[in-house]
Amino acid sequence: MVSAFLCVTFLILNICSLFDAKTAKRLLLNDPDALLHRMEMLEAKVQDLTRQLNEEKINSHGQTAGTSYAATGGSANPLCMIHEVLWENHQTEGNMAVLRGAEYQDNFWGTGSLDKDVPCAVCKPAHSSVLMIPGRNKCLPGWTEEYHGYLSGNLDGHKHTSTYICVDENVSFLDSGVENNEYSYLIYGVKAQCGSLKCPPYVNGKPITCVVCSQ
Repeated sequence: MVSAFLCVTFLILNICSLFDAKTAKRLLLNDPDALLHRMEMLEAKVQDLTRQLNEEKINSHGQTAGTSYAATGGSANPLCMIHEVLWENHQTEGNMAVLRGAEYQDNFWGTGSLDKDVPCAVCKPAHSSVLMIPGRNKCLPGWTEEYHGYLSGNLDGHKHTSTYICVDENVSFLDSGVENNEYSYLIYGVKAQCGSLKCPPYVNGKPITCVVCSQ
């Protein structure tokens, strides 16, 4: 008899415990503060994972450099010069090419961007094939976006020819450097010129967007 009573009591306690747990869970799901707290925790976790992923993708930071906009020779393509420099034993002698830092031109790139030195990064893409698409700020279907922004190039009338590069929409500046035109490699925005360039789809005078995609 006592044994049966104990079994019944134990069963009732278990049922009450399950009921309390379900009630507490239901209350928790209906509690706005609890839901907000969980959302904040998830958001913080996503931000942390995104930061870790971005750090893994960046192999090195540096300064953008190239040939002066006023030079009649030199190289067309800009370089990303790493901060952790290592030297060999050769000394300067005879005729040599000159490497200068790059600067943003005009305030097209943002308020106060004129003559600011241009940082750069060498990154590991998400996939093996990388493509820069001018005239778009989104990748084509099947491609993954690395970043998007605006196309840059040298100004018409300057002596030196440069290659087109895609500058990230979220521009940043180097903290140090000379903030004036030191015959640098210059980063200008690029605009559409209707005529031989068909309009539409392009619009005369409108800055050209770009996106870097991987697959």
